[in-house]
Amino acid sequence: MAAPMMISFVAVLLLLLLGCFIHAAAGVVDAAAPAPSPSPAPSGLVFHVGGPRGWRVPDADTSYGWWATNNRFHVGDSLYFRYGSGDSVLVVDREAFDGCDATAPVAAFADGATTVRLDRPGFFCFISGAPGHCDEGQKLVVRVMVHPADASASAPAAAHAPATSQPGHGGGGGGGGGGGSGASSSSSAAGAAVAAAAMDGLLVVLMLL
Repeated sequence: MAAPMMISFVAVLLLLLLGCFIHAAAGVVDAAAPAPSPSPAPSGLVFHVGGPRGWRVPDADTSYGWWATNNRFHVGDSLYFRYGSGDSVLVVDREAFDGCDATAPVAAFADGATTVRLDRPGFFCFISGAPGHCDEGQKLVVRVMVHPADASASAPAAAHAPATSQPGHGGGGGGGGGGGSGASSSSSAAGAAVAAAAMDGLLVVLMLL
């Protein structure tokens, strides 16, 4: 009577050990799994310049400078200019912006509904091409910033970029990464081997029952 009870006890013990080893092996595999990639930056916004009034000579109590300071512009956003016939949108450099010089714009639009994509960080300057309008305040400069999501996504890449070093120095950095990968693979193999051994032992005990 004692022998069957002892064998049953050993079988239960082996089952418990097998469950623990399988759980540990699964944890090693999960730890080695790659981290999820960061979410993409949201799509750009479209800003209607001047709001409902559109692109025109501002009233005495308003200005495009005030409108620009109350908005935040990021790379990928767009500016939408809506204006009447006889007016236009000129993209100019800062010197031409300050002097209301419309003689040599970087780009010129006169279709009445112009969309300009803000495709880089920095300043974008716009003036009206209609005579006298720029001098009356129809001019706009916006500062474009990198989107926070883009900046956070590029930070890990910069942190993991390989650093340059003098010949004969710093070469162990790459080997350290390989050692980490090898240790992870070894841990996974060890966990699988222990689980397999426990399973073999369980089968032997079951055959003796």
